[in-house]
Order: sequence, then structure tokens, then C-alpha cells
Amino acid sequence: MAGAVARLRLQDRRALMMPAGYGLLGLYLLGYLAWLIVRGSDQSWPLFGSWTVAGFEIFVSLLCVARGLTARSGRAVPVTLGLGLLLWALGDLILAVESQGGVEPPTPSLADAFYLGFFPLTYVAVVLFMRGEVRRLATPSWLDGAVAGAGAAAVCAAFVFHGVLHAAGGGTAATATNIAYPVSDLLLLSLVVGGSTLMSGRRKAPWLLIVAGIAINVVGDTANLFHSSLGRSGLILDAIAWPASILLMSMAVWLRPRPINPLVAQKPTTFLIPGLSASGALVVVLAGNLQEISRVAVALATVTLVLAGLRLIRSVRAMRALSQERQHQSITDELTGLNNRRFLSTVLDAFFADYDQSAPGSRGLACLFVDLDHFKDINDTYGHLAGDQVLKQLGPRLTACLRAEDLLVRLGGDEFVVLLLDADADYAVVVAQRLTEVLAEPFTLSLTQASVGARIGIALAPTDATDAHSLLWCADIAMYRAKLAGSPYVCYHHDRDLIGNRMQLLAELQTAIDEHHLFLHYQPQLDLRSGRIVSVECLVRWQHRKLGVVPPLDFLPFAEEAGLMGQITALVLSDAITQCAEWRDQGIVLTISVNISPTNLLDPQFVPLVEHLLDRHGVPASALILELTETSVISDFERSQQVIQELLDVGVFVSVDDFGAGFTSLAYLSTLAVKELKLDRTLVSPLSGGANPRDLELVRSTIELGHALGLRIVAEGIEDGATLEVLSALGCDLGQGYFIGRPTVASQLAVASPAPLPGFLPIAS
Repeated sequence: MAGAVARLRLQDRRALMMPAGYGLLGLYLLGYLAWLIVRGSDQSWPLFGSWTVAGFEIFVSLLCVARGLTARSGRAVPVTLGLGLLLWALGDLILAVESQGGVEPPTPSLADAFYLGFFPLTYVAVVLFMRGEVRRLATPSWLDGAVAGAGAAAVCAAFVFHGVLHAAGGGTAATATNIAYPVSDLLLLSLVVGGSTLMSGRRKAPWLLIVAGIAINVVGDTANLFHSSLGRSGLILDAIAWPASILLMSMAVWLRPRPINPLVAQKPTTFLIPGLSASGALVVVLAGNLQEISRVAVALATVTLVLAGLRLIRSVRAMRALSQERQHQSITDELTGLNNRRFLSTVLDAFFADYDQSAPGSRGLACLFVDLDHFKDINDTYGHLAGDQVLKQLGPRLTACLRAEDLLVRLGGDEFVVLLLDADADYAVVVAQRLTEVLAEPFTLSLTQASVGARIGIALAPTDATDAHSLLWCADIAMYRAKLAGSPYVCYHHDRDLIGNRMQLLAELQTAIDEHHLFLHYQPQLDLRSGRIVSVECLVRWQHRKLGVVPPLDFLPFAEEAGLMGQITALVLSDAITQCAEWRDQGIVLTISVNISPTNLLDPQFVPLVEHLLDRHGVPASALILELTETSVISDFERSQQVIQELLDVGVFVSVDDFGAGFTSLAYLSTLAVKELKLDRTLVSPLSGGANPRDLELVRSTIELGHALGLRIVAEGIEDGATLEVLSALGCDLGQGYFIGRPTVASQLAVASPAPLPGFLPIAS
């Protein structure tokens, strides 16, 4: 731990010291430049002498090497580049030794060996730097770099190389040495120009410093070669270029590049540099036909144009492949690989555009709208990755049920569409049966299995619709009707389309709430100990102006989605408590049960509303029971727990409705302040006509557990006397069902008679 802290402190000191140190070195270099400009031809100053400048270069080169030796990673670039810079600095030092006393060093000299050793090490360092930044490059990117580098080399060779050959006099060794510098510079310049093309759109600051240092070095070499023709300015460039170049490249390895933002798309590489290089190469080729230009330049320009042609061919092929890929992506669902909504629209539009109803033997089309059941439960329970696994397995499973000419499309989420060409209603039903059967089989997830169901709506063209939008609309309506009816599939019927039109239904439901067209039916609950009716459950109905009485399952799901449950619950509570007060005024003491939704539990005004209605009508809180399904309780357990406790503090009991229809743990009941448990009909119905011992024991255990928790047990769905007798014998407290009494309006409810149910023998108190 102490070692890590020490390393962090050392890094912090470096972060502060290095910019300051390089700043001082830069000031020295500026002073050196100023002295070169103002000094006389025979003046000298030890601070800016050849020995001092060589020492400056050696120190800066060693800083570059030190960066590599102290870095945790990426050491190769600073070490290699630093060694190259050190060779150049040592060359300057050797040149200062060889030039003592005004002696002109021979060509070639020992200093030239060190100078020329700088180039291969710098080539390697530049390549390593680029590989570190651009780890994976496609062929077009390399071609861009090659075009840029070759074009730059061609232009430089055209304007410089000819003069180099004339300037490089002397023997063979001297000529070779003098030519080696511009050739090496030309290669290095081509490398960085091509590299700049590859590096565009990436972290630029270190790279720009390296490029600037190399460019200044090339300028210095050129000035050294032509200093006789450039005069005093050539001498200044010759003197200042090399230390400036070494300083910039040394700074580059110490500069921390700005981190890449992964949330921002990387900019594409630019075509500016390759385009300019290719244009320059074309000018060189054209000029070569008009006047004498170096053959090397013409050859490089030709290579550049050939590379540019290859790049153009590659680009055309890439554009064609990209166009095909984008076309495929636009009509394909990314997750499942199935066709998507856009492709479905294209197919339907083409079908109806080609359809001629008057032509004999016109083709028909069946549309199956498939909506998965319990898919949201998989996402909520196992996570969205598990849901994605299910969707990926759906495609092959559903496709296996279809013909080759049929089409399976994912609309989005858990909705799919199947198109059956030349299919009638009978064949569509057969396919719907196949689909529901294969969907009923469990799906394999990473660590478990999950099951989903489906509701399928079937619509036919041209029987039900003559355009794409209407066909999907009809199939969607039929699917929703299948949900309401609990059927696996339903065919569209025109005479029922009003109930399927959700928007119209919601508008009419809002009007029904405002105009109080919702009313209550009451279903009696029998005390299995006394045999008397002691409570009723309030069930809401909608008196529709065209459809007649609409049951709750046909409109409450809409109301929940549209946020109307608060208004409906307030209306039902008001009517139920009002009726309870009227019965009490008549001497009929009944408890009323009212169903509430999960939305009500989230409403902070719900408990105050209940208190207000009870106070306004003078009904005691003990006369009201609020029923919640077990699934709604578990969906937001903490909030449910809080609201149930608040209602109990008021004096209102809460009942867990439809218990046994889901998979809720009985352990939840011990932490909820509920006072009643209502057994679902799926537990009660098997008790009639010689119940299975396991079913009987399940109900008995549930009743005993509920009593142990201090809960009153109510059984719903009692359809015959045998079931009633079994439940009475098991100790159930209350019973409800058609055998006891059907839901009806308050005026027709027989609750005043104190006589027990005929033929019913109550259990002993």
C-alpha cells in the first residue's frame, strides 16, 4: 500500500515537473534562435556554442529514453525514438569535435554514420506509434496512406531531387552520403504524410508533435544541402532545425493524449491528404511530358496513380456492398434475424397494389397477429437478456410451422405477424393451432427454462380488409379479443369491431364515467357457519349504448392502461358505500367488498378518499373490505405493504383476491396487514364430485394456514352443493358462487331474509 502511494506521488511530481522542464528547454531554444539572428559573422558565445547545443540535444534525447524506461506500458516507442534522437545528437557532438579550429570535416565523416543511424530507428518508432493508435486497419485505409505517401514523395522528388543530384558533388562516397540524406528524408516524410491519413480522427497532439519534429528535421537537412545558395538564412535554418526537431519529438512521448470518449462516434478518415497527393502526382506525370523531370519523380507519380486507381475500385466495391448491407439491415430485425415492420409494409403494399378484386381467381392473404403472453414476466424475473434468448429461439420454432412461401415478421417487442399467401380461414386456423402448440413448449435459458403463451388474431384479405393498414388493424383487434376471451386465437368479425377499436372504446368509457353509465352488481357471500348472507362483493358493469351490458374484463384492461382506474374506483367506492348505507338504514347489516387495482395503491390520495366516503355516508370502516389480487400486491410489495397498513389503521380490512391463481409465496402473507384470503376458483372447482385427495389436502392446508395467520378464508366459484359442503367441512368461513347467488343489481338481491340457504347444514360455531 505504501509503495502504491509513493508511486502515485512520484507520478504527480512528474506531471508538474515535466511541462515546466520542457518550458525552460523551449526558452533556451528561443534564446538560441534570437542569438543566431542578431550575432555577427565572427561572434561566438559559450552559452550557445556548438558544444552547448550538442549537450542540449543529448539531454533532451535522454529525456525521451527515460520516458520509455519509466513507463509501465508502451515503452517501445519512446525508447526507440529516443535512441534515434540520441544518435543524431551524438552526430552533432562528433561534428563539433571534427570542426574544431575551423576545420572542414570530410564527407563522409564519423558524424554522418550517427546522423544516418537516426533514420531507421525513427522509421520503426513512427510505425510502432501508428500501430498503437490504429490497431486494426482495413485495406482501404492502408491504400489511403500509400497514396498519400507516394504522392508526397513524387512531388518532393520532382522539385528537389534534380537539384540534389547537381548539388551532391565530389567522389562516389561523398555523393552517396549527400544523396542518402534527402532520400532518407523523403522516405520519412512519405511515412508521416501517409500516417497522417491513417491517424485522422484520432488523438492528434503527440502525433502532430512528431510530424512537426520530422518536418523541421527535413527542412534542416535541405538547408544544410543548399546552404551555399540560401546564404545566412540557410545557416540559421541549418543550426536551429535539429535541436528544435529533437525537442518536439521528445515532448511528444511525454505528452498525455486526451482520452477517447467512447460515447462519441469516431470521425472517419479524411480523403483530403490522399486527394491532394494524387492530384500532385497527376501534375507531375503531365509535367513530365512537357519538360524534363526526374525519372524517380515520374515513377513515384505513376505508382501513386496506380494506387489511387486501386483505391477507387475498392471504394466502388465497398459502396456496393455497403448499399446491399444497409438494404438488408433496413428490412431485418437485428435481434431475431427475421424480417421487420418495414419489410412487412413493402410486401403488403405490393400485394394490394397487384390485387384485382374483379379478376377471377384473385389471390387471398391471411394475416396472423401474434402477441406473446407472460413475456414481460420473463424480462422482470430473469432479466432482459433472458427475454432476448427467448426471442432468438422463437424465429426457428415458428418458421418450422410455416410453408416456404409464408412470411414471419417481428413487429417489435413481443409482437409478430405471419402472412399466409393463398390461404383461407380454415388453413389460417390450422397454422394458429400449430403456432400455439410450439409456443407452449418451454424455452431453454442459461440456467433454467421458461414458458410463454400467445394470443393470435386472424384477419383475411380481401374479406376483412383491402389495404395493408386495415388488414393489420383487423388482425390486431382480433388478437385483443382473443386476450379478453382467454382463447389462443380468434378470427376477425366485422360486427364486433367496435369493441376492438381501443381508441373509440376509451373515449366512450371516459364519457360513461363522466355520465355515470357504470353501475354495480352485487354477488352474495354466505357465512358457512350460520348459513346466512353476511356480505356482498361489488362488481362493476358498463351499460353501453350499442353493445348493452359490457363485463369488466372487456373494458378494465383499457382503463388501467389509459389511467382511468382512479376515476372508476372512486365511482365504484362511492356507489357501493352509498348502497351499504341505504341497506343499514333498512336494518340490513352487510359487509361490502370492492375490488381495487395496483394503480390505486400508488395513488397517495386513495386512503384519504376511502376515509372521506365512509365519513360522508356514516358507514363504519369495518363494513368495507378492499380486494387486491395477489399479483398486484407482489408487483410493488413495499408500497402495497404501506398502504394496506394505512387502511388497517383506518379500520378497513384488505383481502387477497384470487389466491392460488399465481405463484405467490405464502411467506408474504405474514408481512402484510391483510385480514382475509380469497381462494381462487381454480382451487375450489376440483372439490366437486369426489375430489382428488391432493386437491382436498391443498385446500385444507391453505385454510388451516390462513386461520393460523388470523385470516378469514373466503372461497369463490362454488357451483354446486357438494363443493359447498366440502368447504364447510374444511372450516372455510365464507362462500361465494353461482350456487349461492348470481351477481345482480341491489334491488333484486335477496339479502333481507334471515333464513339459511335451503338444504344447507351449517357447521357448528
